[in-house]
Amino acid sequence: FRIIGILSLLFSLVSCASGDFSTDRSSPNLPPEWSRDFTSGEVSVEWLSPFGDEILSRLVNCALESNYMLKTEEAYLEEAFQELLIAKSTALPVAALFLSRSRGRVQDSGQGHSTISSPIDLNLSVNWEMDLWGQLSDIQQAAQLYYAAQQARYESAKRRVISDTTSTYFRAIEAVELLNLAQRRLGNANESFEIVNQGYLLGINDALDLYLAQSVVETNESQLAERQQLLLERIAQLQLNLGLYPDGNMELGSNLPVISAPTSTGIPSELLTNRPDLQLVWLQLLTADVESAIAHKNRFPVLTLTANIGLASRNPPDLSNSESLLWSLAGGVIQPIFEGGRLRALEKQADARITQAENIYLDTVNGAIAEVENALSDRRSLGQSFESALNAESSADAALTLALEQYQRGLIQYITVLGSQQRAFDAATTVIQLRNLLLQNRIQLQLALGVPL
Repeated sequence: FRIIGILSLLFSLVSCASGDFSTDRSSPNLPPEWSRDFTSGEVSVEWLSPFGDEILSRLVNCALESNYMLKTEEAYLEEAFQELLIAKSTALPVAALFLSRSRGRVQDSGQGHSTISSPIDLNLSVNWEMDLWGQLSDIQQAAQLYYAAQQARYESAKRRVISDTTSTYFRAIEAVELLNLAQRRLGNANESFEIVNQGYLLGINDALDLYLAQSVVETNESQLAERQQLLLERIAQLQLNLGLYPDGNMELGSNLPVISAPTSTGIPSELLTNRPDLQLVWLQLLTADVESAIAHKNRFPVLTLTANIGLASRNPPDLSNSESLLWSLAGGVIQPIFEGGRLRALEKQADARITQAENIYLDTVNGAIAEVENALSDRRSLGQSFESALNAESSADAALTLALEQYQRGLIQYITVLGSQQRAFDAATTVIQLRNLLLQNRIQLQLALGVPL
């Protein structure tokens, strides 16, 4: 009857402790469409299909299997899953079995002699905490949200690994093309030096032209060494992304692709479901809300029920005797009375974490919107720059051809040829760099839009 009385008292407090904690938070103010150059349509293209590079596809698969950062995220995900199992176990009874045996001498005071006794105790104890206020359910919900957040974090890490691998791969190909250009430039400089040297020996050219030609050769040799080092560094970075030893040797594609088909950008609100990093911060906000509810319910009583059943006997054969059976059933209540304001402070601390998580979520959403808008703006400006660079390259090549012809006919000085060569190679360098920048922009745009894997 005492236990029933305690239960009645506790259930009278349920109305004080119960109550739903709203997860309705400030929603981001998203526009109906992008403000800059965009392409309507659903974001459905696969990540690697626009690039059409089989080597890149193999390297990305290797990165997904061997990247150390991704393996670390897998371990975090496994840890969160085990945390979920632990949380689920809190709602179940805890049972423990105890078995003990001892041996000793017992003195019989009535008959004046002693006997050897070997008592055995076998006891089963069951303890169960009742979930009166839904606190244990909240703990399970928080663990489920945490696990879902880790899944979103793992998905975000996978996309980051793919984008980093793709970006580094194309930057390595850019280094290959720049190296090839530097080799051609050095070859042309050597040819020009031979032409100038022959003219100097024939008395047609003066020493100034010879010195200028020699200076160009030495400058291009220095630039060639820089391009070789750049290629080694970029391949090494790519190998690190793949979890390989960075020796600087790797098979790469021959040329940077030019992607003409635009990416469908969808609408801004689709980012909330397409981007796992936004799902991550949203789930963290929901987790903070549930943890606030847990902190509030920690201030209320905890009811536990304990049942014990056991067998005790001085000798093993007596265990079958019903008189050896012992049992007990008990209920207990733990009510925090005074902890110096610790529980109230913990509750306010949990509420403050909600505000933090909410602001982080809104800031992350705004940052995601800015990433897409900036990528769209860059795509347009880079496209215009690339078209201008192609025209400049064509004009510079034509000017160089004409300058060489006029120099061989003695119509212009060699300094004019050098200027034409410099402009032609600068234009070719700009075209290569802009092709890479267009690819980097495509990668960033796909990552910002949450293009599916």
